[in-house]
Amino acid sequence: MSAFSTKMHDRQKDVPLVISCIRALASLLLLLDGFSILITKHVESSTDEECHSLLGNCAATQNGYGAIPQEPVSENEPEVRDPNKELKEQQAKRLEGEGGWLGYLKGFMVFLPYLFPTDDWKVMGCLAIRLLHLIQKRFLNLLTPRQLGIITNKIGKGDGVMPWKDIGLWVLFLYINSYAGSGIIDGIANMVISNSAYRRITLLAYKHVLDQSMDFHTSKDSGEVLKAVEQAVSLNTLINMVLFNVCPIFLDVAVSMYYVTHLFDAYMAFIILFMGATYIALGWYFTGLSQPKRRDYVEKQRTESSTVNETVHNWQTVAYFNRLTFEHQRYAANIVNTINAQYSYNSISMGGNAVQELLRTFGFAACCIFGISQIVTGQKPVGNLLTLIMYWQTMTQPIYVLSNSYHHISSSLINAERLLQLLNTKPTVADQEGSEGIVIHRGDVELYNVNFHYDERKPIIKDVSLKVRGGQTIAFVGETGGGKSTILKLLFRLYDVIDGSIMIDGQDLRSVTQSSLCDSLGIVPQDPVLFNQTIRENIRYAKLEATDAEIEDACRAAAIHDDIVGFPDSYNSKVGERGVRLSGGQLQRIAIARVFLKNPKIILLDEATSAIDTVIEARIQEIFRILSRDRTTFIIAHRLSTVVNADQIIVIEQGRIIESGSHHELLEVKGKYSELWTKQTAVSPGLKNTSSAFSADGEDTTHRLVDVSLVKGGKTNASGTDVSSDA
Repeated sequence: MSAFSTKMHDRQKDVPLVISCIRALASLLLLLDGFSILITKHVESSTDEECHSLLGNCAATQNGYGAIPQEPVSENEPEVRDPNKELKEQQAKRLEGEGGWLGYLKGFMVFLPYLFPTDDWKVMGCLAIRLLHLIQKRFLNLLTPRQLGIITNKIGKGDGVMPWKDIGLWVLFLYINSYAGSGIIDGIANMVISNSAYRRITLLAYKHVLDQSMDFHTSKDSGEVLKAVEQAVSLNTLINMVLFNVCPIFLDVAVSMYYVTHLFDAYMAFIILFMGATYIALGWYFTGLSQPKRRDYVEKQRTESSTVNETVHNWQTVAYFNRLTFEHQRYAANIVNTINAQYSYNSISMGGNAVQELLRTFGFAACCIFGISQIVTGQKPVGNLLTLIMYWQTMTQPIYVLSNSYHHISSSLINAERLLQLLNTKPTVADQEGSEGIVIHRGDVELYNVNFHYDERKPIIKDVSLKVRGGQTIAFVGETGGGKSTILKLLFRLYDVIDGSIMIDGQDLRSVTQSSLCDSLGIVPQDPVLFNQTIRENIRYAKLEATDAEIEDACRAAAIHDDIVGFPDSYNSKVGERGVRLSGGQLQRIAIARVFLKNPKIILLDEATSAIDTVIEARIQEIFRILSRDRTTFIIAHRLSTVVNADQIIVIEQGRIIESGSHHELLEVKGKYSELWTKQTAVSPGLKNTSSAFSADGEDTTHRLVDVSLVKGGKTNASGTDVSSDA
């Protein structure tokens, strides 16, 4: 009974300690919460050096076709924009709308299946390992210094007995708690989880971007979209920081306060608590104070980097105007501005760090003095002080993490918000539920009362109706900005019509899958863009299973084969970024070769010969006639000589069809087409006789191409007749 009474008495003595620790912890939380409110009101919106807002610039860098540009900002009113300002405003609105941080963070729950997929036993096993390591580390952080204190007290007895058992246990604790022990296992588990999350979320974001409609890609800064995809890993960083760094802090603080109170008394715990709260408050204060300077420093860095990029990319312009010295001086001035901004930012940042370290040093000294005074008076053994010294890092580490987590969590939340907004963006053109693949037999195309606009304030296509029989060649002509290219985009379903419908063989484009439609159409854009790969790989992109022979046949048909074999590496030559190593004519002929290789049912040619000389153009026109035989073909042309043999020429003006008919019919009408023809023939009189070079059936009588190989084994005989199985 006496032993039981003693235990009960000891427990009763511990009750005030526990209550004191709870009070101290509650006081710390209240203090931090109150100070965070003050900081939120005090700190201006900050900028992160790696982060730009995905939606911060809703206008495209270059306005899309038919788009209405925003009014420029006056040069007399310079404005320093925070790239994350809009994201932060939306974040604040979400916080208010969701009723606080808990509701706000629920929005990110959509990412949990990608961060911790329950169907992936490997990831879930690694997560369990990390949680076990988290618990184990909490215990060993306490037991290791405690064990050293026990060893010190036993040695201090002076009985000459070496406490090998206690020393062995202490060494074991050190090993298990080190990176060589359980740390490396936790590191491997973290690597598995991080790589899995990175792969899943990055692929999710990448696929989501590719699935977006064209209006998304023309209205968003491509650099910001890429950054949103690349920074998908920020989500994993955020979860890792909150789950394994921030959350355990509160447990560490509670345990630390209790244990220090047990070693000495509540006054020691109060000293540590006061020092910690002040340390965190100073960290947040100086973070807020340095943000304007940091924003200026980051802006100067961007300007410096932009100067280098502009100069390198526009080196020819610099050389043409002999501005090498000017650019050198401009860049040197930018470097000086960056350095000055860095000095200004670092002076505050380093000053804040110095004040924090001073507080931490005095706090440590105060605790040691207080502990020594109790040892001198015989109230506590020496081992308790050694335990406190060894435990100091464990106690102050959470304080350091809390002080520095504000900026990191804020940055990660901004990145996560950017990705969340990206994933919440829905494509404006999407497959309807139950849509099926398009089936094209004849290739009849009908536009019925089609209306379309990019911006509702400026209609682009106005009540356009058109019927095209399969196999016909239709040419769209007219002044720039009339809506010709937009019609091709609607045919390719890069956009959906606002009113009316577009039918192919009686099938509304909105009722078929986009994938099947893209497979059935081929397009040669006005400004082809190639990947920085070999010529062979760029052409094979149109038909991934194509053989080398098919690729070379398509290039012969596009009159580019001779150019390619003249390159040092022939078909294995790299084209450079966006095809910069090729001329404009070569780029367009490679794009034409892609269409030959794809062998689509319907062909769209958007100024496909605009960068080709007249000799090559004549050959290409012959190839187009062979390719378009029994295929519905739509052509946009500014050189009217290239479409004189079209079955129907459509004159577009301000989004409306004002004339239609054959070349000769439109000349007889003496309307807009006749006016355009007269202007072009006045500049190039030779165009007047262009149509005489073709026979009545559209065959070129000036020259013939022999044995042109088309896709799927299609061939032409010596007379130019298509003898392919498809024909």
